[in-house]
Amino acid sequence: MSSFEADVRQILDEKFIEKAKNLKKSGHIFNPIFYLFFTRLVELSAIFRNIVLPNRYEIEELFAMRKDFLQIDYRTLVEIIRRAWVYERSRGAEFSFSKNADDMLYLLYRMGRIQKELDAVILKHAEWKKEKLVELYVNLLRILLEIDDEINKSIGLF
Repeated sequence: MSSFEADVRQILDEKFIEKAKNLKKSGHIFNPIFYLFFTRLVELSAIFRNIVLPNRYEIEELFAMRKDFLQIDYRTLVEIIRRAWVYERSRGAEFSFSKNADDMLYLLYRMGRIQKELDAVILKHAEWKKEKLVELYVNLLRILLEIDDEINKSIGLF
């Protein structure tokens, strides 16, 4: 295991993985690993298409842009859950996602910190050449896919 992979895996601690498993077991719509994968895939696309140049300033700006545009707002989500709860009560039946709302809220609450820690790991291991930065992001995406696969296997999905 490379130093980069060890750093990434350390960020996604046991409690995070356990909560992610709980959501998957329940068939919950939110998958935190996919969310991380998707946000980093968007960043990789920006680098790959030369929208962002391979230097520290541009990458930090990319991170700031992600926070502004792709970061899930915790307050918005709590409001959506509250409204769903009111709707559930009015129709007399629960949405399946309500059964694990506490796990989802925990994961979403941690997501900002996790993204910030992943940003730091990327900056720590970055080499400021496009090919090297693309390779680093591809490795990050591979690691996230492996973690998701490990979660799926541990709960008997595959």
